[in-house]
Amino acid sequence: MHDNASTYTAYVVRDALQEMEIEVMVWPPHSPDLNPIENLWALLKAEIYKIRPDLLHMKNNDETKRILVETAQIAWQNIDMRHLEHLSETMPNRVQAIIESDGWYTPY
Repeated sequence: MHDNASTYTAYVVRDALQEMEIEVMVWPPHSPDLNPIENLWALLKAEIYKIRPDLLHMKNNDETKRILVETAQIAWQNIDMRHLEHLSETMPNRVQAIIESDGWYTPY
């Protein structure tokens, strides 16, 4: 699943996915309420800043990027698998909320 951003729909990406026999779901663009990964990014970001709040004030350089990658890996390990399961399990509710709102905003 991806959000149809041009980086994902470029010929080189589509060809690579097809070559690897990866089936991509058709998904509406600009629909974060249908994409649980958006919630996961928020969890990961919060965990990163919990570990290294000083990242907010660091300069944009190679050392900061190294620290960010290292911290993101630790943060990823800290995320409880139950959060991931919950995000997946809420998909039917997300879809129903969108249907009930006629495609407008939802609490997700």
